[in-house]
Amino acid sequence: MPELIVYRSNALMSVRSRFDATRDVVMPANLAYPEGMVGLWHSGLPQVSLVPSTATDAQVWPVMSAVGTRVHDTSDDNCPINTGWSYVGGNHGYNVGNQIVVTNHGKTTADVGSQWSDGTRIFTLLAVTNANSLLFGNPYTVVDGIAQGARVKPAGPLTHVSGATNRTTVPITGLTPDVQIRPATHSHTVAVELDGRPVPDGRSTGLELVIRESYLIPTYQGMIDTARANVGTPIATIMPRIPSLCRIANVYRWSPGGGLLVTQTVTALTRFTLNAGVTQCAPLTPVTGGSRRQFMPNVGVAGGLNWSTWANIDTLAALTDVTPANLTDRTMPAASMTQWVVSGGSVQQWGIAVGLLPVADGVPTVRARYTTAKSWFISSSLKKNYPQLVWGRTLAAGESVTGTAYRRYLAPPSTATGLVVSAGDDDFVVIERVGTVAQAELAAPELFHRLLVPVGATNLTVPDRVTVAGVPYAVPVSPGYGMWRADPDGAVAQPLPGASLARGGYFLVRSGPTVESTCTGAYQQLLLHPFFLAEPTPVDRACVEVTRVGTGVLRHGVYAHDPATGRPALLGPVADFGAVAVTTVGVKESVLAAPVGLPAGWHWYAQVWQVSGGTAPTVRASGVGCATVLNLGSTAAAMTGDRYGYEVTGVTGALGAITIAGLHRFPPPQVAYRRA
Repeated sequence: MPELIVYRSNALMSVRSRFDATRDVVMPANLAYPEGMVGLWHSGLPQVSLVPSTATDAQVWPVMSAVGTRVHDTSDDNCPINTGWSYVGGNHGYNVGNQIVVTNHGKTTADVGSQWSDGTRIFTLLAVTNANSLLFGNPYTVVDGIAQGARVKPAGPLTHVSGATNRTTVPITGLTPDVQIRPATHSHTVAVELDGRPVPDGRSTGLELVIRESYLIPTYQGMIDTARANVGTPIATIMPRIPSLCRIANVYRWSPGGGLLVTQTVTALTRFTLNAGVTQCAPLTPVTGGSRRQFMPNVGVAGGLNWSTWANIDTLAALTDVTPANLTDRTMPAASMTQWVVSGGSVQQWGIAVGLLPVADGVPTVRARYTTAKSWFISSSLKKNYPQLVWGRTLAAGESVTGTAYRRYLAPPSTATGLVVSAGDDDFVVIERVGTVAQAELAAPELFHRLLVPVGATNLTVPDRVTVAGVPYAVPVSPGYGMWRADPDGAVAQPLPGASLARGGYFLVRSGPTVESTCTGAYQQLLLHPFFLAEPTPVDRACVEVTRVGTGVLRHGVYAHDPATGRPALLGPVADFGAVAVTTVGVKESVLAAPVGLPAGWHWYAQVWQVSGGTAPTVRASGVGCATVLNLGSTAAAMTGDRYGYEVTGVTGALGAITIAGLHRFPPPQVAYRRA
């Protein structure tokens, strides 16, 4: 069964495709869950399930029979946004309501929108939920022009302030705080197509199912103000009158093989602060006596677990944030994970791979600017994985944020996650593997002769182009991982200058005349120099030349370029090459434990004299001079004399996050790399 089978009955759908040689995977979709949203759950298929490929249509639709094995609860996986103080959208409402149970309270719709006080704050009656229950909206505050709801409980009985017909005081003995206020969206639209055609009720087959939806989220301030201005009118009936916070546009794409691609665009309609993750993923359904194991590329220890191996997420004790400090390469925010259910005997049962693609605002250099607080988090209660496209980014009215995430169910046995993920005009290769291997290969015949361009956290060496057999790779040091964009064949007639195309060959970053540069005055001063490469280049050795001996060592490495500032990225280095001795003259070579991918375009070579400041060493330097604009700062004083790059003071050990202290006068060292 190479295609999709789509079953539909009005708003409810199930999507069936091949999982392995003997089983199919069946995934739910719901066009009205809840309040018209698209959700990944319906009552006839409570979980994503595996069924024998021989299972009949009647056994899987409209209700999944006992023939299915439940593998993943996705009932809460449609993704809301977060405003910094509340989740909203998806299947969420603003969580700043207070539900109060008052038997025979006597209030009616005529009282909706009235205001009540606990002696300190004003609460607004938003709904008479039934004869014994009332829903109050909390007060809001405006900070720096942005309204925020307050998660507070009434401190005492609520007495009438204005607007009510029934003015009887409301006791708070039956109070439930932090209740979600619904509805919190309106103007939903949804369209469904299978291979570009409408999907009728019944059974259909095709290669790609696409669901597009959009809706508006009102501002919380607008909800409260509108309710107060329209006493006696339920706000659910006048939602379009409420000022809008943002528009959400989601696109869900199902493809054969258990693949789902989700694209989310958030467009601000008023100024607000956004946290958004495009997709969220509840844990897989475990087997009795088994556990759930998870690996995350480029992530070390966080929350007490080591994610660079197969971490047991069932032992995660608290909500865990993945911050730059938890990353191997701080310039590459956490972007993906692989999770497996294993039996008590550690036998794989079923798996899932989830990640953000490096497109639009998901490009690592963009994400790195907006996820310094966290790039991923895992809740302790549900162990839910939640990648973050942005965290704490303030949008002006009219600004948008867009990201695309993939989800793919995995069949055992599997020693590595190897995927080809297509998103629009781009195809991506994903390889993730725990454990060493001398030689392995990802089959990708559809990408034959495509150019492989590294676009994510990568420590694997692969060919420049996809071979007829696929993508060969090795993992000398566990774990191994990488993401590449497979570009169409656009080879130029001859190699571009600036990078060596011969594996094992050395090349200079700058050619031309040289000078000698002494490190006098540069002890523990990190000197950053802008270098340019025409093509992305993996390197496994870095060389400098000492021409006159000194004391101590020279430590060197590479920092990424931040296009937003024109300066080095501050989070941390792409690579710390380590230290080389300066007590003898000659070429000093740093051998990397694993290759480092230097990006196409600009990067910042960094060098610092450390350990002993007795005698300054002298190094071979380029006589070509600085090759780009340097930002001088707030005054022109720094223009006098030679200026070659930026400096960081007080660097005594390994390279890390930096704070730029100014510009320096040292010419760029002569640097050679060896292509991996």
